[in-house]
Amino acid sequence: MGQVCSRHSSKLLVALLLFGLVTGWVGAQAPTPPAAKQTTAPSPAPASKPAGSALETPEPANKVVLKVGDQQFTKAEMDALIEDLPPQTQQAIAAQGKKQFGDYYSLSVMLSKRAKAEHLDQTPEFARRAAFQKQQLEAQIEINQLAKVPPEEIQQYYTAHADTYDEILVRQIIIRKRPPEPKSNPETTAPTTPPPTVHLGWVGSGDAIVRAKLEKNPKVSGLTVQNTQADFKFAGSDEELSVILGGLISAGVKVLNFNEAKGVHPPGPIGSLGLAPDEAKARAQAIRKELLAGVDFNKLNEEFKPPEVAIDHEPRKVRRGGMRPDLEKVAFALKDGEVSDPVDINAGFILFQVIGHSRVDLKDASAEIERKLRQTKADAAVAEVKKNNPVWMDDQYFAPPTKPQQGPVPGAPGANIPPRP
Repeated sequence: MGQVCSRHSSKLLVALLLFGLVTGWVGAQAPTPPAAKQTTAPSPAPASKPAGSALETPEPANKVVLKVGDQQFTKAEMDALIEDLPPQTQQAIAAQGKKQFGDYYSLSVMLSKRAKAEHLDQTPEFARRAAFQKQQLEAQIEINQLAKVPPEEIQQYYTAHADTYDEILVRQIIIRKRPPEPKSNPETTAPTTPPPTVHLGWVGSGDAIVRAKLEKNPKVSGLTVQNTQADFKFAGSDEELSVILGGLISAGVKVLNFNEAKGVHPPGPIGSLGLAPDEAKARAQAIRKELLAGVDFNKLNEEFKPPEVAIDHEPRKVRRGGMRPDLEKVAFALKDGEVSDPVDINAGFILFQVIGHSRVDLKDASAEIERKLRQTKADAAVAEVKKNNPVWMDDQYFAPPTKPQQGPVPGAPGANIPPRP
C-alpha cells in the first residue's frame, strides 16, 4: 500500500497507540473500524479548473480521502471521526492539519486488521476492556444529554442576571501612605527579630511580573505568589523596599496595596515608602481636583510620580465582580466622566475615574452562561443518580493508600463535564 509515514513519524504513531495520547478516541470507537468500501477502479483525474475561476467547488462528502490496503474512507467518514474527538484534539488538528491524524488512523486500521487475524478480539482481556470502554462512553453520552442547555435557558439566565454583565472603562490612581513610625524606648534594647513580612496586592494581570522581579532579589525570601496576591520576607531597608515597589509599578503592575507587618526593621529610616496619612489624603484630593478639571494625563504623570503615586496611563475595562466588593460599589456607582472621592484602603488612598459604561451582550456571554448552566445541570443529575442508586464499598478494599498515588484514576465521568463540542 506504499509507505504511510517516515521512520520518525512511525515511532511517534506507535508511541501514541501505546500510551493513548489521543485522549478518548481509541476507547470511544467501536472495536471494529468503520465498514470498508469495496475497492473500485480509480476514477479518472478531474479536469483542471479553468484559470481565473473565482469560486472553488466544495469537496463532495462521498469523496474518498484515505485508502488503507483494500479499505477506503470518505471525507464524510473522516470528518465524523474528527468530530468525535475531544475538543482539545480537534483544536490541535485544526491548527496542525489532518495529516498526522490520517497517519495515526491508518496505522490503527492496519493494526486492528492484524489483531483480528490473530483473533485477539476474542480474548477475555479484549472483551473486558471493550465492555469497560463502552460503559464509559455510555456514561459520558448520558451526562452530556442530561446537561444539555437549550438557547431559551441561556436567554432567561442572561435576562435574570443582566447586571452581572455590566462593565466600566475605568482609570485608577493610588496614593500610597506610609505606616506610622513605631515609637522607640531608649531604655529598651530592641530584640533581634526575623525579617518582616510584606504583603503585596494588585489588580489585573501581574503575577508573572511580580514573581520574576522578586525571585531575583537576594533579600527576598519565602515568596508566595497567587491570584493577584504576594507575601514575602524582606531583609533590606525601607529605601530598598521602595525601589521594589517603584519597579513593579514601572513594569505595569497595578498595585492595590503594599503592607509591611513591621517588627524591628533593619537599620534605615522610614519615610520613602509613601506619604504621611494626612499628606497622602491631601495629595489624593489635589489629584481629584485636577482630574475633574480635565488635566492632560502626561502632565499629571509628570507632576505625581511613583512610588508615592501610581496612575493608570490607559483606562481598563472591568466587569462587575472583577474588583474588591467595597471598591466595586464605589466605582460602579460613578457616571461617565465622574471621579470618586478618595477611598482609604489602609495602605493608601485610591481614586477612580469612570470613562464609560457598557454591558457584555448576549452573544458574547452565551458560551460562559452555557458552561455555568451545564455544570449546574450535571451536578444536579449526578446527585440525583447517586441518590437513587445507593453504593456500598468494602472499606478494607477501598482504603486509601499509605502514600497518595500519582495521576488520575480512570472511571466514569463525574460532574466535571467537558465543554460542549
